[in-house]
Amino acid sequence: MRQPRLFRSASFKLAALYVILFAVSVTVLAAVVYVISTTALDRQTRLRIYSEAKELAVDYDTGGMHKMLADIRARQLGRLVGGLDYTVFDRRGARIYGTLPHPPNHPGWNRMQGPPDGDEAPGHLEQLVVYAIPLGHDGWLMVGDDIGKVQRVGRLIMTTFGWALLVMLTLAVVGGMALSAAFLGRIDSITRTAEAIIGGDIRRRMPLRGIDDDIDRLSTTLNRMLDRISGLMETLHQVSSDIAHDLRTPLSRMRHILDEARHSAQTTDEYAQAIDRALQQNDAILETFAAILRIAQIESGSRRANFQAVDLCQLAQSISQTYGPVAEDAGCHLTVQTVPTSAFQGDRELLTQMLVNLIENAICHAGTGTTIAVSVTHSTQGPVLRVADNGPGIPENERQAVLRRFYRLERSRTTPGSGLGLSLVAAIVELHGADLTLEDNRPGLSVIVQFHALADNTQVSRFRSSSSNGSGTLELAT
Repeated sequence: MRQPRLFRSASFKLAALYVILFAVSVTVLAAVVYVISTTALDRQTRLRIYSEAKELAVDYDTGGMHKMLADIRARQLGRLVGGLDYTVFDRRGARIYGTLPHPPNHPGWNRMQGPPDGDEAPGHLEQLVVYAIPLGHDGWLMVGDDIGKVQRVGRLIMTTFGWALLVMLTLAVVGGMALSAAFLGRIDSITRTAEAIIGGDIRRRMPLRGIDDDIDRLSTTLNRMLDRISGLMETLHQVSSDIAHDLRTPLSRMRHILDEARHSAQTTDEYAQAIDRALQQNDAILETFAAILRIAQIESGSRRANFQAVDLCQLAQSISQTYGPVAEDAGCHLTVQTVPTSAFQGDRELLTQMLVNLIENAICHAGTGTTIAVSVTHSTQGPVLRVADNGPGIPENERQAVLRRFYRLERSRTTPGSGLGLSLVAAIVELHGADLTLEDNRPGLSVIVQFHALADNTQVSRFRSSSSNGSGTLELAT
């Protein structure tokens, strides 16, 4: 027969295990208390019997049988139920005084039964422990007490612990069932949410009770995981749409060029010109795919194996010298200013690509007559790279979006570019565990990359946008 679901739950099994361990602990405690209590009572009883027997033996030695019997009678004048038993036998085994049935088998301690004295159950004899002392040639002195009292105390202890154990076990089982039912209710709620998510409702989240227990912490972690998955799915959807949109234009142009050459070209030169134009469109497509693959490679983290000590000052000066003439040809002015900074671990090739992208982005979008300033400074955390221009800049509400793949401020997409430049920068910054900040240069845009001088560079990278009116933070995936 299949057990009810409640009894098969992990919480109930865990509660049952604790109940068993608790029951064993109580049983062991009861045994220890029983042994200690009965041993102490037995020792106390024997000490009392022994002391009484020795005192009467001294009376016999000093005053003979007559004095000893007188002392025994005096002691029993105020006898209460449960008092000591005194019995004297002569040398032939005849009882001189008392109620014990027969003389002892040997001196010292003996066990025997005697007539009931009123504290036994009906029909039961008194269970005695007896101390026997020989009285020279006159016989035996026997002093005993009811050892059943010790046994009854022991039984009382065990009975008390038994009832207490029964009550506690009952409460524990009921409490375990109640806790298991509550636990199952929360698990069922999480299961229903998971089933809904599997069914396609990706926006559902695990319920929280706000008590910060293990299940709440697990649910919080699962919700963060679901948020991450949702973000990745949205990014994948956006990237797929952007790829289709961005590749459609060059492919359409290529087809138009080839179709036009097929129907209109008359000479070899016209065909060659058409092929060159088609190759340009093809190269743009290949560059887009190369950028996508490069970003994916960077985000995989495999390039960390190439990390080595990098001098950011030397790198900035070298690239700025190379791109100075390029900026002048575009009508811009490129400056560089560096101060000595500590080296950090990084991929020199990727850092070169990052700085090149930032400079080219400024040249492309800042416009003619602008100044592009590259600087390297030092902070308490490590080197700081800054690329600033005095062009039109980026609106505050667009600064988070420009880091997305294929996102372009120019909605018409008529100018060259794929919208992957800053996405590649963000991926490189994230790989190096740095912080990327886009700020208003008033006018223009200031891109700040805060590196960390630690060897592993495993810090979480962040994108921050700020302005005079407020600031926002976008945490990139690690």
